[in-house]
Amino acid sequence: MDTPLADRLLSHLRGRLGAGIGYTDAPVPLSGGFDTTILAFRLDGAPADWSRPLILRVMTRADSGPRVLREVAVHEALVQAGFPAPRVLLHDTEPAPLGLPFLVMERLPGGTMWSAVGKGGLPAIFALPRRLAELQARLHRLGGEGLAERARAFGIDPATMSVKADVQRLHQRIAREGLTGLLPGADWLVGNLPTPAQAEVICHGDFHPLNVMMDGDRLSGVIDWANTAIAEPTYDIAGLRVIALYADPGVPVAARGAATLVRRLMVRRYMSVYRAAAPIETRNLAYYEAIRILSALTFAGEQRPQAGNPWNAPHTVAVLVREFERISGLRVRV
Repeated sequence: MDTPLADRLLSHLRGRLGAGIGYTDAPVPLSGGFDTTILAFRLDGAPADWSRPLILRVMTRADSGPRVLREVAVHEALVQAGFPAPRVLLHDTEPAPLGLPFLVMERLPGGTMWSAVGKGGLPAIFALPRRLAELQARLHRLGGEGLAERARAFGIDPATMSVKADVQRLHQRIAREGLTGLLPGADWLVGNLPTPAQAEVICHGDFHPLNVMMDGDRLSGVIDWANTAIAEPTYDIAGLRVIALYADPGVPVAARGAATLVRRLMVRRYMSVYRAAAPIETRNLAYYEAIRILSALTFAGEQRPQAGNPWNAPHTVAVLVREFERISGLRVRV
């Protein structure tokens, strides 16, 4: 019988921190994370840095060592720059200790910005675009070279964090999954890669309210940096816009029209606040939105779409196909 993950983790930590440590709170699964296993835990008898609430992120593939190093580099760059993100305390690129590569990091206090909106009612909903825009503009003040430097220190080529690399990975994923109806779109993305219109910065890659942590009214920090890129700000902005405008909110059919109107107004407000906080050049925005749209269609077309995926609904797919055609002139299909 396999040794339970919690026992493996404790054994590994005792080897590093001392035989006397134990669990104050044993690891329990957390929701979220389409491609990692996320557990929360707390230690007893550990050094100060290890005595706070912690998160274990375990990869789902044994060959994810480079991804682990990439995430560690990102977190170190952010912490060094003073941006609110959890510190990584331990990582391992080899499967041996826990069975798969993993990271242990601080657990930020509070809940997601989205859950805070649910508790705060209409004032919190109206404040959401402003808070997101101001926080994202703050992130985009961090130049990409700091992250590139940390990546090189961990043996990671910064070019793997570029828009070009993201487009190539998406093309490979579409081909691997046999989604032939999306291949013309992937080819179009490869053939129309634009020159950046602004200096490249640290881009989160999946910036939305579920990845922003709030402790009451106080910002705790931003989580889930697995898709971080070094790109111009509009690359990151495009991702948020696609999620805000097109991800399925699960509202009844009769309410979709009103929901769409509200979403457009909130995105317009977000863009206005962002422009007030930081300069933005939008000539490549539509191309970057096309990347995110095709990625969403890929999620919808995979043979085993994950539970809770906001891109699977037929009406959502239809909208995404239409938007991709508007941008590229190509009609793709899932």
